[in-house]
Amino acid sequence: MSKASFIEARPQEFGRDARGAIAIIFALTLTVVLMITGLAIETVRGLRAGNALSMAVDAAVLAGAKGMRLANMNDAEIVEAVTKMFDSNVEKSGLNAPTIKSFNVIINRPAGSVTLDIDAEIGTVLGGLAGVDKLSLPRRAVAVFEENDVEVAVQLDVTGSMGGSKIADLKVATKELVDILIPDDKTLLGGQKVRIGFAPFAAGVNAGRYASLINGGVSAPNSCVYERQSLAFQDSDAYPSGSAALKTKLSLPYASNCPNAEILPMTDDKSLLKSTVDGYWTGGSTAGHLGTAFAWYLLSPDWASIWPNASKPAAYGEKKTTKVAILMTDGEYNTVGGVNSGSNVALSADVSRETCAEMKAKGVIVYTVGFKLTAATAIDTLEQCASDANKFYEAKDGDALKAAFKAIAQDIATLRIAE
Repeated sequence: MSKASFIEARPQEFGRDARGAIAIIFALTLTVVLMITGLAIETVRGLRAGNALSMAVDAAVLAGAKGMRLANMNDAEIVEAVTKMFDSNVEKSGLNAPTIKSFNVIINRPAGSVTLDIDAEIGTVLGGLAGVDKLSLPRRAVAVFEENDVEVAVQLDVTGSMGGSKIADLKVATKELVDILIPDDKTLLGGQKVRIGFAPFAAGVNAGRYASLINGGVSAPNSCVYERQSLAFQDSDAYPSGSAALKTKLSLPYASNCPNAEILPMTDDKSLLKSTVDGYWTGGSTAGHLGTAFAWYLLSPDWASIWPNASKPAAYGEKKTTKVAILMTDGEYNTVGGVNSGSNVALSADVSRETCAEMKAKGVIVYTVGFKLTAATAIDTLEQCASDANKFYEAKDGDALKAAFKAIAQDIATLRIAE
């Protein structure tokens, strides 16, 4: 080939060579992918940081409102308490120190409220690829002091499926709930009285020393009790006598035995609460409607004469008393009359929902916790039993169970978040 023809061929060869164009397209595509990835990562970081800040703000205003009412703090002391609590919770969260652009504490003594408004931001790591250098995280919370007594009854699933790590996780979660609601230094509660009771269940309920009082005085072979003599009373908290008394093995000879875990009427004795739950072990099938019923009975003033003086519930409608039931299970309710069968699934679930409805109508706040649930019926039952959608917790592992109990305890503590 001549030199001239070689020169003439070069432009055609360049036209066919796409290697440079592909490199440019790849570079542009990679940039877009990195931008999208960076924004996704920063969005997750922002959500986590926002949640941590929300918890810190909530805890801070709670501390301020409590200090205002219980410790009679002046305004400067309240601001200091709010600031210290906020800083402490941010530090504990592991959140990279945010930049606080504004931090405003608003104290309303006539309303008994403390408000915290913050404007915070955190720097991004990869957001700069998309021109986002900072994430803005404004937060606001109001705490109103409520010096109410608190009565809490906890339905605890001690069935066979709760064996092994499950019951171990439940014990830890329950004891942490006790620690939050009943501090070691009870002066921190001010004038409040906080009591907690346990309603463990399996195929039946072990009523312990109270069995003869609630089964019509019948001399039964053990302390195991089941449904009411007449199911017409099963969704009520009527005093257990006559047709409203509870059945025993005498009338249900084929019923499965109860768990070793006995009911514990409400108490503020932390040591007793913790040692009691530590002594629980598992076995048997799931009569969840009985656990729900006994959680209610522990709170019911109609049962006051059955429980010890220190455990007697307050009257319904008492303005200074908050009644709370926490219903926990790991499975589908499937046992009625001490008999586990598929035909009993719908009945147990229906009775549970009816009991919850009646309990809520009497002013009891109901939280529900499903632990590693798989059955749609079980989830639906707990969702319907909860006082509202925010009071149903679906815990998929042990850590989530502990987090659910902690969140519930914080929610029903001495103060509430107004907004």
